[in-house]
Amino acid sequence: MRQKIISLSLDTYELASKKANFSAWVRRKLMEEVKESEKEYGAYCSPCDMTFSNPYSSRMEKFLCPKCANMTESLGELE
Repeated sequence: MRQKIISLSLDTYELASKKANFSAWVRRKLMEEVKESEKEYGAYCSPCDMTFSNPYSSRMEKFLCPKCANMTESLGELE
């Protein structure tokens, strides 16, 4: 394991001290962030009859169709 020193305010120190294993909690939270960025979201454009994905626009509810630039509704997370 490598060490990384962080600074906490009085409030965040109190919260951290209540965690049974603060380091493990921080590692889990960091990995959740990585997993979130790996998700791919998509949309469907009815005028173009085209489904497309956009990995850079996570959780957006609207997408611009890359073909016609119409605003489309999100299909949510693609599997």
